Amino acid sequence: MQKKALLLATALLTIATQAFGADITGATSNRVAMHRIVQDRAVAPQADYAWDRPYCLRYRSQHPDLLILGDSILDGWSGYLLHVFPRALIDARVGRQFSSAIPIYRALLGYPGVRAIRTVVVELGTNGPVTPQQVAGFLQLAGPGRTVVFIVPQVPRPWAREVQSLYASLPQQYPNVRLEYWNRLSSLPDGQENMAYFWGDGVHPNWAGIQVLVNGLQGVLGG
Repeated sequence: MQKKALLLATALLTIATQAFGADITGATSNRVAMHRIVQDRAVAPQADYAWDRPYCLRYRSQHPDLLILGDSILDGWSGYLLHVFPRALIDARVGRQFSSAIPIYRALLGYPGVRAIRTVVVELGTNGPVTPQQVAGFLQLAGPGRTVVFIVPQVPRPWAREVQSLYASLPQQYPNVRLEYWNRLSSLPDGQENMAYFWGDGVHPNWAGIQVLVNGLQGVLGG
Protein backbone atom coordinates (compact mmCIF):
# COMPACT_ATOMS: atom_id res chain seq x y z
CA MET A 1 0.00 0.00 0.00
CA GLN A 2 2.81 2.40 0.84
CA LYS A 3 4.41 1.85 -2.57
CA LYS A 4 1.13 2.55 -4.32
CA ALA A 5 0.61 5.66 -2.21
CA LEU A 6 3.97 7.12 -3.18
CA LEU A 7 3.50 6.28 -6.83
CA LEU A 8 0.13 8.00 -6.70
CA ALA A 9 1.77 10.99 -5.02
CA THR A 10 4.23 11.22 -7.89
CA ALA A 11 1.44 11.36 -10.44
CA LEU A 12 -0.80 13.77 -8.57
CA LEU A 13 1.75 16.17 -7.18
CA THR A 14 3.46 16.74 -10.49
CA ILE A 15 0.14 18.31 -11.43
CA ALA A 16 -0.69 19.78 -8.03
CA THR A 17 2.50 21.78 -7.63
CA GLN A 18 1.86 23.47 -10.95
CA ALA A 19 -0.95 25.26 -9.15
CA PHE A 20 1.43 26.49 -6.48
CA GLY A 21 3.81 28.28 -8.84
CA ALA A 22 5.80 31.00 -7.12
CA ASP A 23 5.87 34.69 -7.85
CA ILE A 24 9.58 35.03 -8.51
CA THR A 25 9.78 38.81 -8.83
CA GLY A 26 13.31 39.80 -7.85
CA ALA A 27 14.50 36.20 -7.80
CA THR A 28 16.75 34.39 -10.21
CA SER A 29 14.73 33.93 -13.39
CA ASN A 30 13.57 30.49 -14.46
CA ARG A 31 15.76 30.78 -17.54
CA VAL A 32 18.90 31.47 -15.50
CA ALA A 33 18.06 28.77 -12.97
CA MET A 34 17.55 26.19 -15.71
CA HIS A 35 20.86 27.22 -17.27
CA ARG A 36 22.59 26.61 -13.93
CA ILE A 37 21.12 23.16 -13.41
CA VAL A 38 22.09 22.21 -16.96
CA GLN A 39 25.61 23.26 -15.94
CA ASP A 40 25.28 20.98 -12.90
CA ARG A 41 24.72 18.06 -15.22
CA ALA A 42 27.73 19.01 -17.33
CA VAL A 43 30.15 18.92 -14.38
CA ALA A 44 28.65 16.18 -12.23
CA PRO A 45 31.11 13.30 -11.77
CA GLN A 46 28.22 10.91 -12.31
CA ALA A 47 25.42 11.77 -14.75
CA ASP A 48 22.67 10.74 -12.34
CA TYR A 49 23.86 13.23 -9.70
CA ALA A 50 22.22 16.09 -11.60
CA TRP A 51 18.68 16.72 -12.81
CA ASP A 52 17.94 19.11 -15.66
CA ARG A 53 14.19 19.58 -15.34
CA PRO A 54 12.35 22.40 -13.55
CA TYR A 55 10.55 20.14 -11.08
CA CYS A 56 11.26 16.88 -9.30
CA LEU A 57 9.51 14.52 -6.93
CA ARG A 58 12.17 11.84 -6.57
CA TYR A 59 12.78 8.87 -4.29
CA ARG A 60 14.43 5.47 -4.36
CA SER A 61 13.25 3.83 -1.16
CA GLN A 62 9.64 2.71 -0.78
CA HIS A 63 10.04 3.58 2.91
CA PRO A 64 11.53 7.09 2.95
CA ASP A 65 12.65 8.52 6.27
CA LEU A 66 13.61 12.03 5.12
CA LEU A 67 11.58 14.65 3.25
CA ILE A 68 13.49 17.42 1.48
CA LEU A 69 11.60 20.47 0.18
CA GLY A 70 13.56 22.89 -1.95
CA ASP A 71 13.98 25.11 -4.97
CA SER A 72 16.26 24.96 -8.01
CA ILE A 73 19.36 24.48 -5.85
CA LEU A 74 18.24 21.05 -4.70
CA ASP A 75 16.26 20.28 -7.84
CA GLY A 76 19.42 20.48 -9.91
CA TRP A 77 21.45 18.35 -7.52
CA SER A 78 18.62 16.00 -6.48
CA GLY A 79 20.43 12.94 -7.82
CA TYR A 80 23.43 13.65 -5.61
CA LEU A 81 21.12 14.11 -2.63
CA LEU A 82 19.61 10.69 -3.31
CA HIS A 83 23.11 9.23 -3.54
CA VAL A 84 23.96 10.58 -0.07
CA PHE A 85 20.47 10.14 1.43
CA PRO A 86 19.08 7.06 -0.33
CA ARG A 87 15.94 7.03 1.82
CA ALA A 88 15.02 10.64 1.03
CA LEU A 89 11.93 11.90 -0.78
CA ILE A 90 12.82 15.11 -2.62
CA ASP A 91 10.26 17.66 -3.80
CA ALA A 92 11.98 20.65 -5.41
CA ARG A 93 11.04 23.22 -8.01
CA VAL A 94 12.70 26.08 -9.86
CA GLY A 95 11.56 29.45 -8.51
CA ARG A 96 9.84 28.06 -5.43
CA GLN A 97 9.22 30.42 -2.54
CA PHE A 98 8.42 29.58 1.07
CA SER A 99 4.82 30.68 0.55
CA SER A 100 4.19 27.49 -1.40
CA ALA A 101 5.67 25.19 1.24
CA ILE A 102 2.51 24.81 3.33
CA PRO A 103 0.13 23.70 0.55
CA ILE A 104 2.79 21.41 -0.90
CA TYR A 105 3.55 19.80 2.45
CA ARG A 106 -0.15 19.49 3.25
CA ALA A 107 -0.71 17.72 -0.07
CA LEU A 108 2.22 15.38 0.57
CA LEU A 109 0.89 14.52 4.02
CA GLY A 110 -2.15 13.06 2.33
CA TYR A 111 -0.06 9.92 1.71
CA PRO A 112 0.82 7.42 4.45
CA GLY A 113 4.41 7.04 3.28
CA VAL A 114 4.98 10.76 3.78
CA ARG A 115 3.10 11.01 7.06
CA ALA A 116 5.50 8.42 8.47
CA ILE A 117 8.54 10.63 7.78
CA ARG A 118 9.76 12.26 10.98
CA THR A 119 12.52 14.50 9.58
CA VAL A 120 11.92 17.35 7.13
CA VAL A 121 14.56 19.53 5.47
CA VAL A 122 13.50 22.94 4.14
CA GLU A 123 15.75 24.66 1.60
CA LEU A 124 13.69 27.76 0.81
CA GLY A 125 14.28 31.50 1.08
CA THR A 126 16.46 31.88 -2.00
CA ASN A 127 13.66 33.22 -4.21
CA GLY A 128 11.92 35.67 -1.92
CA PRO A 129 11.24 36.86 1.63
CA VAL A 130 9.98 34.53 4.36
CA THR A 131 7.66 35.71 7.12
CA PRO A 132 7.40 34.46 10.70
CA GLN A 133 3.75 33.64 10.02
CA GLN A 134 4.68 31.37 7.12
CA VAL A 135 7.27 29.55 9.20
CA ALA A 136 4.86 29.20 12.12
CA GLY A 137 2.21 27.76 9.82
CA PHE A 138 4.64 25.24 8.37
CA LEU A 139 5.89 24.15 11.79
CA GLN A 140 2.34 23.80 13.06
CA LEU A 141 1.65 21.48 10.14
CA ALA A 142 4.81 19.48 10.82
CA GLY A 143 3.98 19.21 14.51
CA PRO A 144 6.37 19.06 17.48
CA GLY A 145 7.06 15.36 16.91
CA ARG A 146 9.00 15.98 13.69
CA THR A 147 12.50 17.37 13.36
CA VAL A 148 12.59 20.25 10.88
CA VAL A 149 15.94 21.36 9.47
CA PHE A 150 16.09 24.78 7.82
CA ILE A 151 18.98 25.48 5.46
CA VAL A 152 19.93 29.10 6.06
CA PRO A 153 20.23 30.56 2.54
CA GLN A 154 23.15 32.33 0.97
CA VAL A 155 21.86 34.57 -1.80
CA PRO A 156 22.85 38.07 -3.02
CA ARG A 157 19.34 39.46 -2.69
CA PRO A 158 17.87 42.24 -0.51
CA TRP A 159 15.83 39.83 1.61
CA ALA A 160 18.78 37.56 2.49
CA ARG A 161 19.68 39.05 5.87
CA GLU A 162 16.08 39.10 7.00
CA VAL A 163 15.60 35.43 6.15
CA GLN A 164 18.91 34.49 7.75
CA SER A 165 17.96 36.33 10.93
CA LEU A 166 14.51 34.74 11.03
CA TYR A 167 15.89 31.22 10.64
CA ALA A 168 18.59 31.86 13.24
CA SER A 169 15.89 32.75 15.79
CA LEU A 170 13.86 29.57 15.31
CA PRO A 171 15.67 27.05 17.56
CA GLN A 172 15.01 29.29 20.57
CA GLN A 173 11.27 29.14 19.86
CA TYR A 174 10.92 25.61 18.52
CA PRO A 175 12.87 22.76 20.19
CA ASN A 176 12.36 20.53 17.13
CA VAL A 177 14.09 22.96 14.74
CA ARG A 178 17.70 22.57 13.63
CA LEU A 179 19.70 24.75 11.27
CA GLU A 180 22.32 24.23 8.62
CA TYR A 181 24.15 27.52 8.18
CA TRP A 182 24.83 27.31 4.45
CA ASN A 183 25.40 31.06 4.52
CA ARG A 184 28.38 30.51 6.83
CA LEU A 185 29.72 27.40 5.12
CA SER A 186 29.75 29.19 1.78
CA SER A 187 31.38 32.41 2.96
CA LEU A 188 34.96 33.61 3.21
CA PRO A 189 36.37 34.85 6.55
CA ASP A 190 35.43 38.43 5.61
CA GLY A 191 31.79 37.39 5.14
CA GLN A 192 31.79 37.58 1.35
CA GLU A 193 30.52 34.68 -0.70
CA ASN A 194 33.14 32.11 -1.57
CA MET A 195 32.64 32.09 -5.32
CA ALA A 196 34.60 28.86 -5.59
CA TYR A 197 31.36 27.23 -4.41
CA PHE A 198 28.96 28.95 -6.81
CA TRP A 199 28.16 29.39 -10.44
CA GLY A 200 28.46 32.96 -11.67
CA ASP A 201 25.08 34.02 -10.28
CA GLY A 202 26.25 33.60 -6.69
CA VAL A 203 23.10 31.60 -5.95
CA HIS A 204 23.44 28.09 -7.33
CA PRO A 205 26.20 25.89 -5.93
CA ASN A 206 28.56 24.19 -8.34
CA TRP A 207 29.95 20.69 -7.72
CA ALA A 208 32.36 21.92 -5.04
CA GLY A 209 29.61 23.91 -3.35
CA ILE A 210 26.96 21.22 -3.27
CA GLN A 211 29.41 18.84 -1.62
CA VAL A 212 29.95 21.39 1.15
CA LEU A 213 26.20 21.97 1.51
CA VAL A 214 25.39 18.26 1.66
CA ASN A 215 28.25 17.48 4.05
CA GLY A 216 26.92 20.20 6.33
CA LEU A 217 23.45 18.71 6.14
CA GLN A 218 24.83 15.28 7.02
CA GLY A 219 26.39 16.81 10.10
CA VAL A 220 23.12 18.40 11.20
CA LEU A 221 21.19 15.18 10.62
CA GLY A 222 23.79 13.22 12.54
CA GLY A 223 24.76 10.92 9.70
